[in-house]
Amino acid sequence: MAEKYQLPVRGTTTDGLAVTISEVELGNLTQLAGWESFDKLADDVLRKQALSLPGDCRSSFRRGLTTVWRVAPDRVLVRSDTALSFGAVEPLVALELSDSRVCLRLNGPGASSLLSRVVALDLSDTGFPVGTFAQTAIHHVSVLVDRIGGDEFDILIPTTFGVSLSGFLGEHLKAAA
Repeated sequence: MAEKYQLPVRGTTTDGLAVTISEVELGNLTQLAGWESFDKLADDVLRKQALSLPGDCRSSFRRGLTTVWRVAPDRVLVRSDTALSFGAVEPLVALELSDSRVCLRLNGPGASSLLSRVVALDLSDTGFPVGTFAQTAIHHVSVLVDRIGGDEFDILIPTTFGVSLSGFLGEHLKAAA
């Protein structure tokens, strides 16, 4: 069973690389979903906010503190520091998800090494460059992993699994000296 850790957790991987696990403010998280003509409608709505629809389900669009992830052919997630109004554009639906996720940040030279122990992804700089994200699972829990810097990842986790997954990740570290 995963231990409960008081965040932030600082430690090192088995190969001696430092990592810090902390919870960061998620801000606002909104899902836009649609059906027919999703690409055009969503891009029009996002452009009104000076944003753009990513072309695929691995690349994100970033502007300042706002990130857009295309999580399905007809669905995007928008993370922002302030609430964005997407208005009513038929047949798009906006769903507020801010309370449904927590955001863990892994940073330090061992961040990708730690993550590679718990997800089946190539987290190398060439296989998973900055600005890339993936939907995967950690310990049977669906998560979104976003590389926001060379040694920095954000992980969006369902709120109900925040404590257990932070403990699970912490168990993979040696305590900082």
